[in-house]
Amino acid sequence: MCGRFTIRNATAFKTQFGGAEIVPNFNAAPGQKIAAMTDKLNYIKWGFTPFWADKPFNLVNARSETLSTKPSFENSTRCLIPADGWYEWKTNGDKKIPFYHHLEGESFCFGGVYGGYRGEVGCAIITTQATDNLKELHDRMPFIIQRSLYKDWLQNKDINFFDESLAKRIKFYPVSTYVNNPNHNDENCIFEVLY
Repeated sequence: MCGRFTIRNATAFKTQFGGAEIVPNFNAAPGQKIAAMTDKLNYIKWGFTPFWADKPFNLVNARSETLSTKPSFENSTRCLIPADGWYEWKTNGDKKIPFYHHLEGESFCFGGVYGGYRGEVGCAIITTQATDNLKELHDRMPFIIQRSLYKDWLQNKDINFFDESLAKRIKFYPVSTYVNNPNHNDENCIFEVLY
């Protein structure tokens, strides 16, 4: 699952996305407007609802394994969601400890899908099974797209997009529960702490 993520170094995406300006975010959370590349850079609500729903679903994740078969995503369109890290929580006794996943400052994009519901566009981050180096914290992880395949992803080509070599280089460390509050959006969210 991916329920929070970061874009610490927003300027890294400027050249990748033709000079588009992205706002840094240390604690992107569901319900917020997040950067998403479609045919151009947009800010889209993180929470997807299929157009046919009677009430909002606000799905924040979509499983890669069932993306093409779930009715909820049948009419969705692919997008790229810029990031340079994400958070996962691990239960330890009666505590839930947040961990920050990163690639030593390197930027990447999650695969995503988006669509409209009653005049509002929403998106979801695609997830896949976690690689062996990340499974101890969570059995799912965001679907990271190979940079060389960004355009192919957006054009709906049917090839293997998941960048396992990049995912295997992801490192993680514990951070403060300060990040639990989605209103906290600064460097304090990513400082390593000892429990």
